[in-house]
Amino acid sequence: MTSPATPPSRPLPLASAASGDRRLVPAGSLDDAPVTRALLALNVAVFGMEVAMTHQMSHLPSRAALALGASYPPATMSEHRWETLLTACFLHDGLVHVGVNMLVLWQVGPLVERAVGSARMAPLYLAAGVFGSLLSVGYGWTTHSWVSTVGASGAISGLVAAALVLGWRVQGWRGPLTQATARWFAFVILYGVVSNAAGGGRIDNAAHVGGALAGAGIACLWRAAYRYSEKVTFWILGASTALLVACVGVVAFRDRTDRFATMIVQDRQEYTTDALDDGRCADAYDGLRAVERLRGRMPDDAPMKVRVEMTCGHGRDDQ
Repeated sequence: MTSPATPPSRPLPLASAASGDRRLVPAGSLDDAPVTRALLALNVAVFGMEVAMTHQMSHLPSRAALALGASYPPATMSEHRWETLLTACFLHDGLVHVGVNMLVLWQVGPLVERAVGSARMAPLYLAAGVFGSLLSVGYGWTTHSWVSTVGASGAISGLVAAALVLGWRVQGWRGPLTQATARWFAFVILYGVVSNAAGGGRIDNAAHVGGALAGAGIACLWRAAYRYSEKVTFWILGASTALLVACVGVVAFRDRTDRFATMIVQDRQEYTTDALDDGRCADAYDGLRAVERLRGRMPDDAPMKVRVEMTCGHGRDDQ
């Protein structure tokens, strides 16, 4: 292992294809991209876990998504489920979703990692993913479009934007890397816009934009031709892994300790109604409070609150 005093080596070139090879990712490029390999494997493994859990390959149901760490705007904002901003980046809503994202990651990830090193690649991916999720949650919260956020596209958009910045700094706007990554970024954005317009599903364009802004901003701050030592790289990768593991642990803890953790607003309302129908007033009040937590500063669900109070009285309303 290199000591801290050893001068850092220069980054690998942005591409090393043989003459005449016009492929965006040269053969064997993943050999020099351990973080990209790990991210590909992790995303695919998590998708396999989704399929095993739900027995579905085309869609991830909301309860399963929340149980695994999807970011649901009301829960993230009102119940402070900030850990899901990261865990949501490793979930996908079906085979097509994960397939498209992994294709772009396989194409762009090695370019970035070879250019700037694994110690920059891992934090970039996580930070872009978190910022993309945050912008998506903020958009959903302000527009009341309360749909769970899942997918690696925010993080991957950050990689594409970072590659675009690197290509511009090294080759200029007309360079092959700049042009290639610009095409990939256009593909990611257009895919989301066209898919939403055609009714093919909800593509999270806010996450794309948020991740891209974060990736471009981080890449602009990088010092050119600098690579961290092996020891520093080890600690940065360890810290990145520890952060992800901690967030997964928080999701698991909430799943075990909060019966409403996997319920969206409608689920909590149905739970409250069922409790009233069965005469379970304590559960009805718990459900009502769970609904009101998600609504945050929005007006109370007055009809449900009146029904609970009329049926069960005011005994637990303020407890």
